[in-house]
Amino acid sequence: MIARIVTFALSQRFLIIIASVLLMIWGAVSFQKLPIDAYPDLSPPHVEIISQWPGHAAEEVERLITIPIEIEMNGIPHLDSLRSISLYGLSSVQMNFQYNTDPYFVREQAFERLPNATVPTGVAPGLSPLFSPSGLIYRYVVQSSDRTPQELKTIEDWVLERHYRAVQGVADDSGFGGTTMQYQVLLDPNKLLTYGVSVAQVVQQLGSNNSNAGGGFYSQGGQFYYIRGMGLVRDTADIGNVVVATHNGIPVYVHDIAQVQIGHAVRLGQFGYMRQDEAVEGVILMRVGEQAQVVIDRLEKVTDDLNQHVLPPDVKVVPFYDRHYLIEETTRTVERNLLRGMALVLVVLGLMLFSIRTALIVAATIPFALLFSFICLDWRHIPANLLSIGAIDFGIIGKWIAQFGAPMNDTTVHLAFVATTMVVLGLNLVFSSFLLNMILTGSSEATARNQAAPGAEHRT
Repeated sequence: MIARIVTFALSQRFLIIIASVLLMIWGAVSFQKLPIDAYPDLSPPHVEIISQWPGHAAEEVERLITIPIEIEMNGIPHLDSLRSISLYGLSSVQMNFQYNTDPYFVREQAFERLPNATVPTGVAPGLSPLFSPSGLIYRYVVQSSDRTPQELKTIEDWVLERHYRAVQGVADDSGFGGTTMQYQVLLDPNKLLTYGVSVAQVVQQLGSNNSNAGGGFYSQGGQFYYIRGMGLVRDTADIGNVVVATHNGIPVYVHDIAQVQIGHAVRLGQFGYMRQDEAVEGVILMRVGEQAQVVIDRLEKVTDDLNQHVLPPDVKVVPFYDRHYLIEETTRTVERNLLRGMALVLVVLGLMLFSIRTALIVAATIPFALLFSFICLDWRHIPANLLSIGAIDFGIIGKWIAQFGAPMNDTTVHLAFVATTMVVLGLNLVFSSFLLNMILTGSSEATARNQAAPGAEHRT
């Protein structure tokens, strides 16, 4: 069979040349369309259910929330493992599913079963966004010379997160740093006792007097007039004018028994950037199945639009990390290793075989193998990364030599097979060591992050 293929190739040289040119053109077009990523997503489909129950101990959270949810989630199709953790006021149930399982299918199954879990009143379990452990692709800080961190946090929560979450491919935008603004009513115990008002009564009246009421309509002069009651509070003055009780027809207002002010929630952490002890950042996570390079390009366009047309002139979004750095470093590594591999194959074969012609024939297969791998990756919609390009390219070379060189009896071909096999094993070792170092230690990503923002840090 091999002899017939070789004979056909030698007798139809023009046809082989045309096929080679077409392969080169097809491979070049596929490479232009092929998204490039740093490393593949190797994590299985994952679903996490998060429940908050503030003020309750971990034992109560475990017994009343975590266990009922675990019981209800048992038996979901393709479930591989189910784990949970219960903390003070927080429950997290994590499920891993078998590979090749549709992540949207398992999330739908979790949504269908979740309402059947019996949890305490006021607890609303929810699913975490659909992202992978390697989904962090973009980080930015909100900078302003005139505004406080609390004002920047408000802009992050109500403006930036809405725009970034609308980008196709983004799973979530989480904000860190700053303080969360609150309208606070500071009660005076002595005045509560003087006016005979309880704390529960104040809480009830504040909730009841912060809503609009819908009414009917009436007709007058051939026109309809709609009736509604406007009761939403707009500022601290409206809160202070809420009536909490009446004594002998005299109303008791909130401002009579409390001080109304704008404050902030209790802080659980702090974010610092460069020489700023107080800053606000956003962390964007990519949805599972998306291409990092494509999503980052969309995020950069949104950032430019926010800075130019949406945000106030004194507020700017300053990106300090995106995966472009890691992708560029990985691309340079792959290019260097491919060029070195071609040169190494040429040198080793030339030295061992004393035949430049044989060395060139073997080395010429590397670009064609690489172009063919681009075609296959584009056909299967797989991004090009360190693992896919390196393994496919040199795997094709090694398999070609094993199939075409080993069965022949020519001593030169056997020497070529042995030499090139040694080269392929060495290059695969280089690729594997770099990939493991990148995944396990995150050295490349840490280097890029430090170059982009050497002063960013979290403190809790």
